[in-house]
Amino acid sequence: MKITRKTLVSVLTGLALAMSLPAMVQASELTDKCDSCHGKNGNSEDDKVPSIAGFSAVTLEEIFEDYKSGERPADKYKPKDGEETDMLEISKKLSDEDVKKAAAHYAAQKFIPHKQPFDAALAKKGAKVHKKRCEKCHSENGSNADDDAAILAGQWKGYLKRQFDLIMSKERTVPKKMRKKIKKLKDGDVEKLIEFYASQQ
Repeated sequence: MKITRKTLVSVLTGLALAMSLPAMVQASELTDKCDSCHGKNGNSEDDKVPSIAGFSAVTLEEIFEDYKSGERPADKYKPKDGEETDMLEISKKLSDEDVKKAAAHYAAQKFIPHKQPFDAALAKKGAKVHKKRCEKCHSENGSNADDDAAILAGQWKGYLKRQFDLIMSKERTVPKKMRKKIKKLKDGDVEKLIEFYASQQ
């Protein structure tokens, strides 16, 4: 029997798909669990939990590592119809391959800014603070995932406040260059920044 090039390509394509299927299934099972807290495709419906859709894979892998190492505090959270857990427990159970799969999956999703109330006057002042202190690393008003930094624009206010509290109290470790910028913030600047990011809808 003569095997044509077209037949060979079809066979090889079928084999490739068959070989990748277990990995696809495993990734789906993993991200389904992540979605139970972070929302469908990583767009959260709870202001205590961040949306992670659209974050760069580099950022997500770093976040997992920060939780696993204890450099980032992990709050307990109980999703609807789920069991209470936290990111420290979750991170320790995941292999490096699991982390890469999850990071690649959420990096490919679209971040949907949250519609939420905000103080327009404070947001306007926050825009100036952001431009002076934060824009260099969180460009495009905190919306550019290519910075390999968390997306801040349109993120939940409740989550942002919690993270700022942890950063300001030094309970959460941040890069030295960020800590230098944080030290230069004046009273009220954090609130202005939170309102500004919330306004990016």
